[in-house]
Amino acid sequence: MFKLRADITFAASVLILTAFGLFFGGRLIVDPPIALDRDILAMNPRVFPTLILAFTMLTAFIFLATERKKGSLVVNTRTESAASTLAALYRQIIFIGITVTCALLLTKFGFLATMFLLMASTSLLVGNRSPLQIFGVSLVFPLSFYIIVTYMLRTQLPEADIVERTLATIIQVLNKT
Repeated sequence: MFKLRADITFAASVLILTAFGLFFGGRLIVDPPIALDRDILAMNPRVFPTLILAFTMLTAFIFLATERKKGSLVVNTRTESAASTLAALYRQIIFIGITVTCALLLTKFGFLATMFLLMASTSLLVGNRSPLQIFGVSLVFPLSFYIIVTYMLRTQLPEADIVERTLATIIQVLNKT
């Protein structure tokens, strides 16, 4: 008997939920009760959640497409042991715990530190063992996202003071060159 792998089911669920979130986003995200002009807020309050949902949906789609191309969407239940099924369940529970912990630490440690922690621990959880790849991806993607959102979209993300001062100095130096 064949069934979908646990990570495939999870990614498909995320894909469906983010699609619903994008479709019904206009009803779920309300405008602020006071009018905010461009001096206070650089973008509409709906933009940031929409970007997060779109990139999450894209990531889930790419994962599913890659797994489909490899032909590994299903698992033969005769060869899959109960231990591997239990291990997959534990990994999903640990992932939810990591995500909730990072969300709670976001305002204390800032965006970059918590996203680095989230991406590095998730990478280890799914089996990546290349230190260079884990460190590179966990540093480059949050840093790029932070710079785009903070400096290009002019939207503040929670960040530790020392990181903000360092990044502001680097950005000023880059702007002068």
